[in-house]
Amino acid sequence: MIRIHAEAGYIINAQTLEPMEVGTFGGSPKKMAHVALSKTYTIIQVHGIGPFTTQYVVPVYKLTDKGVLLQTSASEPSRPAPASPPGCFVLKLGDRVRGSSGEGVVVEAQCTPGQLTQYRVEKPDGDHFWAQRDELNRP
Repeated sequence: MIRIHAEAGYIINAQTLEPMEVGTFGGSPKKMAHVALSKTYTIIQVHGIGPFTTQYVVPVYKLTDKGVLLQTSASEPSRPAPASPPGCFVLKLGDRVRGSSGEGVVVEAQCTPGQLTQYRVEKPDGDHFWAQRDELNRP
């Protein structure tokens, strides 16, 4: 997993990438905007005092077999979006792709407009990985 701290204005600063190995602990001050991403299935365990909620600073658009969905908080379900923002989903569900983690078919994607788009790819053996658009090629 990689944790990325977002600076004022919520622009992701790639210079602040912090790779985190299995079992690593990280801390974030109260109300600090941050992003976490992983290329494989990951369990994120949160500890703290008092009520906890994850409120997205930038809404997340998801490309699924149910269409484009919009999510504004981790605690609320996604809801249908009228459309996806321009440039969010260059690849479509079912597109065959190849990346450093293998080859497969796009089965899902998520986008924070103007910031980050990731695609979930299913390999022929049923395993999955996540990759950004610039990490994927069409075979």
